[in-house]
Amino acid sequence: MADVPKYYWDACIWIELITQSDSDRVERCRHVVDLAKRGEAELWTSAFTLAEVWKKKCDSSAVGIQEEQDRAFEDFIEDESIKKINVDVDVGNLARRLLRRHPGLGKPQDAIHVASCLLENIDELHTFDGSDLLKLDGVLPRRDKIKLKICPPPSPPEPAMFSDED
Repeated sequence: MADVPKYYWDACIWIELITQSDSDRVERCRHVVDLAKRGEAELWTSAFTLAEVWKKKCDSSAVGIQEEQDRAFEDFIEDESIKKINVDVDVGNLARRLLRRHPGLGKPQDAIHVASCLLENIDELHTFDGSDLLKLDGVLPRRDKIKLKICPPPSPPEPAMFSDED
């Protein structure tokens, strides 16, 4: 079997999929989930994501998934097609070093996601986080020295149009 792309999801991707607040983003998420379920891609995330999908703003208003959405999120994460990366000493140390070397990275949780990708030679880190993560696209070398691609999830292909002659 040929190698399939390894995609990693930042917490904001899971939030979009579960809350379904933006139809274009949700379609992108579903497309990647479908690829993973068909074995055409691997879908990875950090175990840390389990906590990060519940976020608060400075004013304490919740912006992540709501309590009644927990089961739907956990069902996705527990699916055998989703590979989980634990936050271990290697991930923590690399995340700290990345924060020092790349001040624009900003948040420790984003550094954990990036470090996980670099250590596991993930092909693409999917995110909608344009404030810091997308700016690092093609900048950081993975363990195998290839630069990590950081981008939104791909759009699904357009449906094929068939003529009456087909």
